[in-house]
This record gives sequence, structure tokens and C-alpha cells, in this order.
Amino acid sequence: MPTVITSSPAKIILCGDHGVNRAQPALSTAASLRTTCRVNTRADEDFTLRSGERFEVCSRRRLFEFKQEVDALRQGKQLDEIREVARDFFAPPRYVLSFIVDQVGGPGLDIEWRSNIPVSSGLGSGAAASTSMALAAFTLAGHKPPADEIIWASWQGDIIAHGGIASALDSSTSVYGGTLRYTVADGAEPLDIDVTLPLVVGQSFVADRSTAKLNTIVRRFLEAEPARMHLFRDMGWLVEQIQTAMIANDLPTLGHLFNLHELIQEKIGSSAPENVQQIEAAIRAGALGAKISGAGGGGIIITLAEPEKQAAVISAIAATGGRAFAVETGAPGVRIEQAGWQG
Repeated sequence: MPTVITSSPAKIILCGDHGVNRAQPALSTAASLRTTCRVNTRADEDFTLRSGERFEVCSRRRLFEFKQEVDALRQGKQLDEIREVARDFFAPPRYVLSFIVDQVGGPGLDIEWRSNIPVSSGLGSGAAASTSMALAAFTLAGHKPPADEIIWASWQGDIIAHGGIASALDSSTSVYGGTLRYTVADGAEPLDIDVTLPLVVGQSFVADRSTAKLNTIVRRFLEAEPARMHLFRDMGWLVEQIQTAMIANDLPTLGHLFNLHELIQEKIGSSAPENVQQIEAAIRAGALGAKISGAGGGGIIITLAEPEKQAAVISAIAATGGRAFAVETGAPGVRIEQAGWQG
């Protein structure tokens, strides 16, 4: 049976987290961690999904029934119910697959992922899984999709995974790679910024954490007092300053701006004690600045640390009980891999 192997990068939101869903700009970059997807055609019309020990078989009929169920929840704006759907590990890629099959048909597929992107951490593991699968599924259906088509299909998965509220920022970053400026109104704008930021990622291990849950917390925070919208506009103003500092490669200023951005994230309720503990440890160890990246509530922080300080920052974050590692920014986007599937 024909086989296609693809891969997609992790994403890091540099600034604009949560603001991007409220008409504000955001900046993101593709990170060097990747998800690889192998897709084989089947002799029948069924689909299988496998990731590690997780496995399911889904008929074509059930695929479209699932799509109809989720479409109805979206149409009714039943966000809490969508959040419950997100508890199903394979719900987001299954929903993405339903759009692709509805659009271009194609054979039954065996789909399997391998990844070194931590799941549910804020590094866009879901978008990487969806974009890599989408490119392979389109290809095996004999369709050569443009970038915006892969982004749109994959974005449907993020809508489910994020509890009914999601921009296409994650999927855009996974598809294009590099560094992006993104707004909901204008979509993704790849930026010609030839700067590799010296970032250390700090990962917490909060058990009861999901992007859908954090989006609900922030949504209710704003609904309780609409005047709090100024915090998201303030975040948008900081995005402009951060983009300017990046273009100038002004790392000290960028560090200060990260710290100010983090204060807003803590104010809107997207922080967790584990995040704050890691940020304070990183600053004590010599980081220029640090902030939550993504939804928050655990997940990851990013710290701007010059190369000679990175080892100390990594050790300081690890001492809080988390995990830390350096990443390369500006990685390539989704692609078909020439190398075979190992093992």
C-alpha cells in the first residue's frame, strides 16, 4: 500500500497569548521539536489512528457522524460541551480528518504519529499532529493542497482541542515554520527576521491542565467584567514593541518586555503557581526575561537566556520540579520527509 511520511514543528507563542482570540496580534515561532506522521492507504474505507499505546478504528460512516455532532455543538455555541469532547484524545485529529475526507474523498487510511513534542504543554503538539496528518491525507487522495488549505483543515482540530475558541495561529506556525505575525482578521504573515532567539523552555507537570480549561477561565474572567478588555489591548501594544526589539536583536529590551507581558498573563488568570515558580527561578539564574507561552495554567514558560547562562537557567528550572531544555527557533514548517520510518 502507498505510504507518505510527513513532519511538522512545535510552535512557541512569543507574545499575544489569549489576546490573539480577542482581535489582538501575536508573534510565534516554529521550534526544533517535531511530530512525524506515517500514513498508509488501506484496502477498505476505514481509518485507524495510533499514537503510542492509544489506538482506535473509525469507520467512514462514524467519521461523518462525529463531524455532524461537533458541527451542531459549534453552531449552537455550546462551548462547555465542546470542552467535554476535547477530553477524547483522538477527537481533534478525527475532526480534521472528517473535513479532509468530506472535501477530497480518498482511500481508507492507517495513521500513526511519533513525536518529541510534549503533549498538552503549550508547544502546539495538536497542531503539529493535525498539520502533518493533513498533508499526508491530502497527498494520498491525489490532492496537492496550498498552505492555507492545510492551515484551515488543521485549525478545525484546534477549535475542538481548545474548547471551541481558537485562532489558526498554531496551525499556521506548524505549516509555514519560521517566525510569524498573526491576527484573526488578516491571518499569518511570515516575517523576514533573521534572528534565532536563545530560548530555554520550562515545562511544568500540572496534571489537571488543558487549553480548553484555560480558555474557559479567561473567557469567564472577561465576561465577569468587560472593561478588562483593556488588558488584551495592552498585550497587543506589547506585541508591537516585542516585534521591534526582535528586528533590532535587542535582547535586554526583549527580556524586559517578556516580563511585562507575563504580568498581564498573571492578571488575566492564565498563570499557575508552577509557572511563577519557574519564572522566578529562571530570573534568579540570569535569564533576561521570562513568560508563560500558550494557554498557561502549567504548560510551558519561555525564558530568554544568553548562551552562557542557559545551563544555569535549565538547572534552576529543573530544581523547581519541572523540565527544561534549550530550543532552536525559526524551524522549517510541515514537509514530506524523504527518510523512512524507523522501527
